[in-house]
Amino acid sequence: MELLKGIINGERESLSKAITLVESSLDKDKIEAEILIQKISHLTSKSLRIGITGVPGVGKSTFIECFGRFLLKMNKKVAVLAIDPTSMANHGSILGDKSRMHQLSKEKNAFIRPSPTSGTLGGVAEATNSSIKICEAAGYDIILIETVGVGQNEFMVGKLVDIVIVLMLSNAGDELQGIKRGIIEMADAIVINKADGDNEKSAKIAKVEFNRALHLYPIKESKWESKVLTASALNNIGIENIDSMIIDYIS
Repeated sequence: MELLKGIINGERESLSKAITLVESSLDKDKIEAEILIQKISHLTSKSLRIGITGVPGVGKSTFIECFGRFLLKMNKKVAVLAIDPTSMANHGSILGDKSRMHQLSKEKNAFIRPSPTSGTLGGVAEATNSSIKICEAAGYDIILIETVGVGQNEFMVGKLVDIVIVLMLSNAGDELQGIKRGIIEMADAIVINKADGDNEKSAKIAKVEFNRALHLYPIKESKWESKVLTASALNNIGIENIDSMIIDYIS
């Protein structure tokens, strides 16, 4: 299969075609997609999967671009699977993540693929798991999954990734969200983004509040205590600390 060969060789065009195939609702494409996934099954599970979620406006795309470029400097190949909401009115999606991550999209060892939810609940697209496997087969070391950003309902991402990072703001009432069960409860790390300028002081206060809130939750089976960090993706501040935290988590 020519498509399989292209994926193994890391060809972006083949990668895009394969993901389009697994996202297709046509019966013929579904059969081909199933065969493709079976053939690449022995090439998967070698990457680190990181879920990035948070409320709309928290700066997920800016954070992913900043973090992705940091990982590239560490000689990693980075794939970004960005999930965009599908309109219930016209069934369309904006799919504008390549324009929001224009610097990262230019990098040779980075691949960005926006995908529509097509009405799937849980913050991720129905074909996301297959898309992850395709990226792994193409040799990407780290796969970042950016969810829709709808808050408490984004539970499915935790089943697909190795670590879940929840982005929060310090001045939008999100401290109260830390006391609710839901996506915060499954967070392996909370990153208070936009911690710069006038927000720097409030971000430090929010960090203390989130740490207090996390102590209300039972200890995870993995015994990992969720971490709270501050960062400014726009100014490239705190990114190294997040990378160090992830290394601690997987070690």
